[in-house]
Amino acid sequence: MQLGLNRKTKVLPGAGIGRGAVGESALLQAVPGAAGRAPDPRFRPAGAGLSGALGGRSGSGRRRSGVRTAMPFVELETSLPAERLPPGLAQGLCAATADILGKPAERVNVTVRSGLPMVVSGSAEPCAQLHVSSIGVVGSAEQNQRHSARFFDFLTAQLGLGPERIVIRFYPLEPWQIGKNRTVMTFL
Repeated sequence: MQLGLNRKTKVLPGAGIGRGAVGESALLQAVPGAAGRAPDPRFRPAGAGLSGALGGRSGSGRRRSGVRTAMPFVELETSLPAERLPPGLAQGLCAATADILGKPAERVNVTVRSGLPMVVSGSAEPCAQLHVSSIGVVGSAEQNQRHSARFFDFLTAQLGLGPERIVIRFYPLEPWQIGKNRTVMTFL
């Protein structure tokens, strides 16, 4: 059983207590399969309404990071050798990510790794995996379905691979999980 973190103000008997990223109390509960899932919005800390999640101001007056200030991270791993990749692939993936996720290109971070020993769907034929992490725009099946279609269009065209040889993984992030300028995005 994996442990997931749900933020609540109520304490259940026998539950362990931790401290949240901005000082609110947090309750650790045993939630099967919760590790790696997006936080449940029903357990949002008091005063952290939707405006806080969308880049507004919280009750403390601090600007909370969100959709407008997020820094998407995109990592492309492929078994294709570097010489088979189109010139400017990283810059093209940056521009495509900015367009797909609705973020400014200046905020997008891209890494491309080529020539890796990889197996996708049991086959070592040429393949690729794309990891997409961001705050606020990869947290639902509906969002990721739209993003997936557009990322697949870009990757199949650029890499010359069929869609069955590409896998995309989406990771929702929280502002406290991204460090920048000697702090975390929560406080920027």
